Amino acid sequence: IIINSYHALGKKYQLLYARKDTVCEDDRTYILSELIVMFSEKYNYKPEQPIQIETVSDRLRQRIWNLFYSTEIKAGGLGSDRIGKSLNGEPLVEDLLLDKFGADIDQTGKTKYLKELILKDTPWYIIYDFIENHLSVLNEDARAVRTKQYNDLLEQEKSGYRVINGEVAPISNELEINAIENAASTPYDSVNKHIQKALEHYSDRENPDYKNSIKESISAVEAICCIITSTSGKGATLGFAIKRLKENGVYIHPAMESAFNSLYGYTSDEQGIRHGGIDFKEAPAEDAKYMLVSCSAFVNYLIEKWSRIEKR
Repeated sequence: IIINSYHALGKKYQLLYARKDTVCEDDRTYILSELIVMFSEKYNYKPEQPIQIETVSDRLRQRIWNLFYSTEIKAGGLGSDRIGKSLNGEPLVEDLLLDKFGADIDQTGKTKYLKELILKDTPWYIIYDFIENHLSVLNEDARAVRTKQYNDLLEQEKSGYRVINGEVAPISNELEINAIENAASTPYDSVNKHIQKALEHYSDRENPDYKNSIKESISAVEAICCIITSTSGKGATLGFAIKRLKENGVYIHPAMESAFNSLYGYTSDEQGIRHGGIDFKEAPAEDAKYMLVSCSAFVNYLIEKWSRIEKR
């Protein structure tokens, strides 16, 4: 197991090293540090750490700061992007982050301000706000690398959260994460927007809106069914469109069709979410998570089936 872990991490390092145009040496150094496996962890002397839900340990705070500092503040060299921006008078990452948090960018001690934001006794959700804000100011290539680094770190520290499409969400299962990411990056904007909105409602740490997260999740399924069946107007509902899938060559098992019709009924009956029924005013988090993951997986499933038909 240890040998396989070293091989996997070594392979990841080789891939990053090959991308010299998008990954700086500090990124490679940080990822190489993952090759170090602590003695206590290898031989199970260290007590198992509990999953961190609605809390951030001092160690996790420190490691988040270390990642940010090593890849953004310390990162440099005469040919670095950071030096180039500074010489051109462009805002640096810390300037953009200070602005995101409503702090004065015309101040000394910018690094100290951000460091205290992470390491001092700030509410746990501010730490995840920091991660989201950090990722939002990066270009696409850097964001992809940094997201992977943050998720590796969160996994190592037993956080119950992961970064998915720029949102820190209370989902840590890799298969679930992949399902949501794939469903939010399909060739169909309407589907992507529903999944992204569902994720945003679910991931809001201060005011989660599980009711509307569920609504957006099932709307994504409805959208892809209507796209496949070319259904529009009054007939553009999941209940109608899902029955027309077979007419367009997409055959799904009757039990699966029935299951999603039932889920649609769950959100659409007279007391349902899509009708604002009071029974679901306080929709539980577990329902929202289930619907987000299940609907994402079903969207991916339908697109894969449809793509095979189109290739014939």
